[in-house]
Amino acid sequence: MPDFTPKIITSRSNPRIVDAAKLQEKKHRTKTERFFFEGHKLFSEARMTHAPIECVIAEEHAYEKYADLFADPDFEILVVPSSVYEKITAEQAPQGIYCIAKSLHNLYFSHTNAMNGSQFGDIINTESPQKLLICDGLRDPGNLGTVIRTANALGFDRLILSSDCADVYNPKTVRAAMGALFRLPMVITEDIPTAITDLRTYGYDVRAAALTDTAQPLGAYTVTPKTVFVIGNEGHGLSEQTIAACCGSVIIPMAEGAESFNAAIAASILMWERTRI
Repeated sequence: MPDFTPKIITSRSNPRIVDAAKLQEKKHRTKTERFFFEGHKLFSEARMTHAPIECVIAEEHAYEKYADLFADPDFEILVVPSSVYEKITAEQAPQGIYCIAKSLHNLYFSHTNAMNGSQFGDIINTESPQKLLICDGLRDPGNLGTVIRTANALGFDRLILSSDCADVYNPKTVRAAMGALFRLPMVITEDIPTAITDLRTYGYDVRAAALTDTAQPLGAYTVTPKTVFVIGNEGHGLSEQTIAACCGSVIIPMAEGAESFNAAIAASILMWERTRI
């Protein structure tokens, strides 16, 4: 049986500390299939949702302050002085809790080699309409984290992300998601137009959030349980290929002279419209 007795580390050059610090880099997160998150709120959320925590590095005072969170652990605990914790933290005002977890699930789906023969319909429930949102090229990690948090709060079943969206395990994404990352299923694909085509074969009415000649204002367009909205890149919007794959497009009415909505705000408005029907 594993020994989860807290271990003391006092050296900044300890291999465990060096490894933890390297998780700031996406390539190391991808290579090791692990990611990190900080703070007692995310730690509490992770324990509540049974996230696959591998190890927690706790600054010694934080270990004492949040002792209840460390009760009955099924993960390794490393206790370090503040001088060591400073080497790994990404926070300006750290709370002294640095969690390392295994990647939550296999997020990737290939339409060219569909998961060894499975179909896109195996990922989404085709028996009844699901609340889905597609993000294509959403590259700001804070925006992506906010979308994840909002989708979870509004009861969405899944996000479909393009492979060039921000890394879901980027520290800014994880922080902005505020624990929703542990709850909301997601799938990442390199081919959003094909994903849209697949959804349409299952009867979904996929609508691009894009200003086109035929775009309908939100409010004039009738949202149904089969409606799926597509949000694009913060600066460039959606590609012509993605728009062409959709059933049509919608716009959110704005005051005259307004530039545009922030991508996360636009996604939130569209998700609310889908939720309230």
